[in-house]
Amino acid sequence: MSKALSLCLLLSLLAACSKEKPAQAVAGSTAAPAIAVVNVGVTDEACEPMQLTVKRGKTQFMIKNNSARVVEWEILKGVYVVEERENIAPGFTQKLTAKLEPGKYEMTCGLLSNPHGVLIVE
Repeated sequence: MSKALSLCLLLSLLAACSKEKPAQAVAGSTAAPAIAVVNVGVTDEACEPMQLTVKRGKTQFMIKNNSARVVEWEILKGVYVVEERENIAPGFTQKLTAKLEPGKYEMTCGLLSNPHGVLIVE
């Protein structure tokens, strides 16, 4: 067999292999559930909205700073900080993914002196 013919056969086999279908999922396996995404705005005085309700488990919060100064956003359980995102620059958005258990939490909204929001996890 000539080198050219061998090369053609090899290239044909490689091309056929690259067109194979992807492997199917293993029977009984489950796909990971999608993570809920919740938008939160922080102004100079408050959170927008001031009350949120989410399902237990993972939630991704998209926190946008709508104020003129650097702010932070925190999830509090009593005096404990459960999750936080600090130093969010004006006009910027930060992601925070939290895995939360059912209960009632507070949200800090910018400055600590601002009213706290309410986060309910069902």
